[in-house]
Amino acid sequence: MIRSARMTRRQLLSALPAAAAFAQSPARYQLGVMATVFAALPLDDALTRIRKIGYRYISMSRQHAGQPVFDPAMTKPQRQAMLRRIRDLGVQPFMSLGGFGAEPTTAEGLARCLAQLDLCADFEIPVMVGAGPWYFTKFPTQPKRDRDWQQEVSRFYAGLEKAIRHAESARVVIALKPHTGITARAKDCLDVVKRFGGPHLKIAWDAGNISFYEGIYPDPDLADLAPHINSVCIKDHKGGRAVADFPVPGQGNIDHEAMFRTLLAAGFRGPMGIERVDGPDGGMNKVAPAVVEERLIAAYKYLTPLLDRLAAA
Repeated sequence: MIRSARMTRRQLLSALPAAAAFAQSPARYQLGVMATVFAALPLDDALTRIRKIGYRYISMSRQHAGQPVFDPAMTKPQRQAMLRRIRDLGVQPFMSLGGFGAEPTTAEGLARCLAQLDLCADFEIPVMVGAGPWYFTKFPTQPKRDRDWQQEVSRFYAGLEKAIRHAESARVVIALKPHTGITARAKDCLDVVKRFGGPHLKIAWDAGNISFYEGIYPDPDLADLAPHINSVCIKDHKGGRAVADFPVPGQGNIDHEAMFRTLLAAGFRGPMGIERVDGPDGGMNKVAPAVVEERLIAAYKYLTPLLDRLAAA
């Protein structure tokens, strides 16, 4: 009897590159790392470290060791080749901070925003994270003059409306995260999403930002906003308002168990990217890669059992 030469789906998937493993079974949650934590390292070294720890997803860094890896100037073939390279290293891009530095308050800013959305689409990234306009002349004591602030907000909303239309055609979701001003707290974020409605503008929750910028933890209105949250920037914060100390998750002000329980109860299943673990060191670029790796291991050991338990429930 001659056996059929046709491969089963399991055999086919096992024969594909490492990235195909993502198709084998849907994850109960998507926990990853913002690759900017290793921006000083070459791409292969950075992503190998991330995957070795156990993370399967990344938020893209624009450069690694000074070399562009996620840039609107890249051609279509370059983007396709880079995506294959990243997947062959065993990780999947699942979000981007492309909305920062591309606020649509001016024609130039809007053009950058649209280019970032197209870049996300070519990398098959479903979520582009950004924020509203910056509220302060000097943080935390000097807000902008109200008349000037209101004009800036009006320009932002006008540009955002155009960006949302483009996001729909690109099949990418814009996710604004807490960052003072119109997205200062959950109640403010809720006002923004209600203003526009629709599936292509959501919120990227960042409890660490709420603690750092507003001095509030937990945010009492998170449960109301939760149905509109499609991604999470994981960042713990230690100390009072404006104290720049962002420790390993689980070592600061944020009650991650309560936060994730609230989000999961609202149906959240989106990307969750660890953004900072620099503590009081003054920025990720000031922390040695070996120390960053140690802290990401500690974050993994804290977050994965917690998410396993909550997702199972």
